[in-house]
Amino acid sequence: MILTNFNTNDETNWQKIYLNAFPAHERLPFETLQQKVSDNDQIKMLTFKSNDHVAGILFLVTLADDKAFILYFAVDATIRGKGIGSQMLSCLKQRYTGGIVLESEIVGTNADNEQQRLQRYQFYQRNGVLDSGFVAQNMGGTFHLLRTSDQITVADYLKAIDILGLTTTMQ
Repeated sequence: MILTNFNTNDETNWQKIYLNAFPAHERLPFETLQQKVSDNDQIKMLTFKSNDHVAGILFLVTLADDKAFILYFAVDATIRGKGIGSQMLSCLKQRYTGGIVLESEIVGTNADNEQQRLQRYQFYQRNGVLDSGFVAQNMGGTFHLLRTSDQITVADYLKAIDILGLTTTMQ
């Protein structure tokens, strides 16, 4: 498994995973993602490859002190459940030793996809990404803020959201 920068050879697979993994109200247009990467070297589109196959995708903001905010994290639906996501997180934790912060859809609301939300939340918990106790609202959703370390703070999250040009409210 290898983590690489996005390249145009991977575009079709990256987009397929992206469109499959996230509901429309949580997605930015693909062209917007590419433009954000072009405009700011702190913003990265990454692919996680296995045998030259795009197994997973990431869209993140790098922050000072070896920290990162992950906006999009997804594994190819055809190979989920095979440890790819855990490998991706392990790789990211090694790369961003100051901590990672990400959002996971709020659980316990009886949403139509409640089971899927709970599975995602539990996946992160099993992989050492713990609930910070803070909740964010943005892009039409409500999310738990999860982090790998107490060193990464809500201020880091808010800085990353600002870098991305997004807005959020905190609870």
